[in-house]
Amino acid sequence: MKADGVFAGGGVKGLAFSGALQASAEAGYDEWNRLAGTSAGAITAMALAVGYSAAQLRELLESFDLATIADYGPLREAEIPVNLALHEGATHGVALHRWIEQLLDEAPQPAKKFGELAEEKLQVVGVDLAHSRMVVFPRDVALYVDDAGRPLVPEEFPIADAVRISAGFPYFFPPMHLEDAKTGKQGVLVDGGVASAFPVFLFDSPEPKHPTWGYRLFSGNPPEQPSYTEIGGPTWPIEMLKAIVDTSMGALDKLEMVAFGPRTISIPTGDVPTLDFSLDEAQKKELYDFGYSTAKAFFEANPDGRNTYGKVPASLTS
Repeated sequence: MKADGVFAGGGVKGLAFSGALQASAEAGYDEWNRLAGTSAGAITAMALAVGYSAAQLRELLESFDLATIADYGPLREAEIPVNLALHEGATHGVALHRWIEQLLDEAPQPAKKFGELAEEKLQVVGVDLAHSRMVVFPRDVALYVDDAGRPLVPEEFPIADAVRISAGFPYFFPPMHLEDAKTGKQGVLVDGGVASAFPVFLFDSPEPKHPTWGYRLFSGNPPEQPSYTEIGGPTWPIEMLKAIVDTSMGALDKLEMVAFGPRTISIPTGDVPTLDFSLDEAQKKELYDFGYSTAKAFFEANPDGRNTYGKVPASLTS
């Protein structure tokens, strides 16, 4: 059965998506028409767009050493102040970019540019802090120009650059820069979760043909309950900043859940921190199991996929 898929941000907790996708495939949803994502969700959406299956996604995520993404440098934590001064992030951000490129190169259906995918196949959410706006790739690429002042072409824009922007957790990974066509100033492009961690509305229409299933992550254990972050002491500014970004990525209020609930798979992630790149095998399995069991229960309840227009997709009413 066909569906659109939207994946939220959540850092390393995105490992839970592979379990949810396996349960989705078992429920019959293994053909994705359009895909969108933010941060870790952008990586998942990209992988599906270039042909990775749920099983393949689990294999590559479990076999990959996540610690290599945190490329502080040989002196690690001692280099963070230098990295922040020189690169605008605690890490260099190079390893993450290379890993995304590797996923694209080794994909069942390799692609480097958005134009090599089916039209509207993939949408990736980022944020331009300098211009105070959400940026959806590839459609908003034309807001920017190249070194010669020519507008960038959406179809020619590298998928890896868009996903790297969307996954660029502020202060941890350096932002990327593109020159704005109107101001002539450099945009500061970072993690899409700052503005829209769960853009499940992107594909909504008054007459949906098939459902959009949304996959979001939240800290804690089921039933859903808020997590607690200690904010205090001499490091309170850093703790508060991390809490602000985590909240912007994971929190949905009751009003949003009324609108998004009928097609949202809300996956608990226990106590796994967003940026813990040293997960052990037990933690990886826990995340996978959380995703699998949550999605399995969701589809067993026969959700109607009602969207923000109040419409049930045609494929679920026939």
